[in-house]
Amino acid sequence: MEAKEKQFIVTEKWLAEMKACEDGLRAFKHHFPNGGEALEVLKRCGELDYTEFGKWLIDSLPLTYPPLVLNTLIGNLFYPNDVHIKGDMSTQGRIYIKGSLKVDGKLTVNKCGNVNTHINDINANVIDISENAFIFSDIKTNSLIMSGRTDLYGCVVANSISLRDSAQILGDAKAKVINSKNSRIRGSVDAEEIINDGGLIDGNVNTFTIENINGGEVAGKISYKHSDEHK
Repeated sequence: MEAKEKQFIVTEKWLAEMKACEDGLRAFKHHFPNGGEALEVLKRCGELDYTEFGKWLIDSLPLTYPPLVLNTLIGNLFYPNDVHIKGDMSTQGRIYIKGSLKVDGKLTVNKCGNVNTHINDINANVIDISENAFIFSDIKTNSLIMSGRTDLYGCVVANSISLRDSAQILGDAKAKVINSKNSRIRGSVDAEEIINDGGLIDGNVNTFTIENINGGEVAGKISYKHSDEHK
């Protein structure tokens, strides 16, 4: 990861002035006793899983660096601007971005991985969240797949949404088709077709058709679209 424009040198003095935590200061002095270029420090945070210090550093850095463009990415990433992945991206660890994330292919977040775009949203062709992973962002996608005890702390706009095994969307959801099995959507839902199999939708629903089966419930109001709305 190389800076293509201005560089910012992180020093012990600057960290002290910015009131960095003691653990972060100790780690920094150990790995960068003479200071370090910000992207190199962030890279080391990703390699050594210094998550909280990496997040704090991104929030504290001036917006000096250009957007980052990569072909693919596997693993951790801390970056202080927008990120564009031309292919696929996957993590079982930490992605923390001060900007937006665009993935032309598939974004996979599994194990205990989490993704946070601090300012803007995530746009990906396919997003697959599984096991105990979570995302802190609004998302736009062709296909959202969530399984296991996964959480999405944001709103969703998609063509299709598939939820199962206690997955949760904690914001609103808008899609053509939603399949939810033993899962939960805490916001309101706008969709053409909904199958709610043993799940719960906390908010209001606006749809052409909805099937609540095996104890599936809608806590809010259900309203039905008219066919002429989409002519």
